[in-house]
Amino acid sequence: MSRLYAHDTGACMFDWNYWLEIFEGRVPQLVIHRPDPADRLSDEDCRRVAGSIATFQLGEQSEGRTLLRFAEDFALARNLPALPPVTALFIREEQHHAAQLKEFMVANGIPLKKKSWTDSIFRVLRKLAGFEAAVTVLVTAEMIGFVYYRALARATGSPCLKTICRSMCADESLHLRYETQLLMTLRGERRPLPRRAVELAHRMLLVVSAHIVFHDHRRVLSHVGYDARTFRRDCLAIYRMAMRNGSYRPRERDRSLAS
Repeated sequence: MSRLYAHDTGACMFDWNYWLEIFEGRVPQLVIHRPDPADRLSDEDCRRVAGSIATFQLGEQSEGRTLLRFAEDFALARNLPALPPVTALFIREEQHHAAQLKEFMVANGIPLKKKSWTDSIFRVLRKLAGFEAAVTVLVTAEMIGFVYYRALARATGSPCLKTICRSMCADESLHLRYETQLLMTLRGERRPLPRRAVELAHRMLLVVSAHIVFHDHRRVLSHVGYDARTFRRDCLAIYRMAMRNGSYRPRERDRSLAS
């Protein structure tokens, strides 16, 4: 098996073949569920969440060409043949999220977005540097997305949308395990001082991104009791749990999204 070893971190090694098996085993689950025609958003819910869902759907639908190219270059330099297929399968899961949200939007008459300034920022950041930087930006979006989808489930009365949010949070939990273990392995190759500097920069990126996302989606987030400070707090809580152990496993209250 191809492994990279991390030092002085919570992840002692990274097993690419393990994650290849995990993602390959999930392919049959990537089915688009058709919304029940009788389960439509109420007018009030639609006004509250439509634009917000459209923005997140746009963010989920990236083709992932840049990330895959970075992964292929990294794999070639490190002799890690399993990395490109793992990355391709990971991207496929993200695209499944976009397709499922699109199906829900079409069923509820919500127009698709072609561009969003927040999505454009994340896309530019992912293209600025190499594999580690791209994964850092991606995991930041996943952490914020987890908190957002949990809030979205509470902001609607639609059983279908609640189910989609639960499913996406479950997927994001697994994705966070993969991405944080990968990041900790990559950062473990650095000396302590540069590694701490990179970790501080990541934390700052998360804080700034959470602030931006809150203001762009405040109609949904404020409805469930968030303000900018508490949304940022919950995003940082996900960050700390994920990066401390190299895996984030949702607590019972996280599994009960609509409670």
